[in-house]
Amino acid sequence: MNNNIKYIMTKHLDAMIFNDGGMKLAIFKAYHSPYGYDKRELIVSHYGVEDNEFTYDYVSDKVDEVYSTFDKDEIDELLNKVKQYNDSKEN
Repeated sequence: MNNNIKYIMTKHLDAMIFNDGGMKLAIFKAYHSPYGYDKRELIVSHYGVEDNEFTYDYVSDKVDEVYSTFDKDEIDELLNKVKQYNDSKEN
């Protein structure tokens, strides 16, 4: 992993926060393996956007492009983790 990028993950979503500014979204297929572990496969990794563009609507629109149904609570979880990380950087 690159030291200039902070990865924030949920079950299906990754937010990559670049130290120089900007963020990137990756969307995964996640499932439980019959061998006892959870597996993630990358579906799509979008181009980076400015920090202020990485909103609920942005993430929701990108998720809707690949999933017909998706638990929107996971989007809230991702954005809350991003906010917590950004708040911790400021202190």
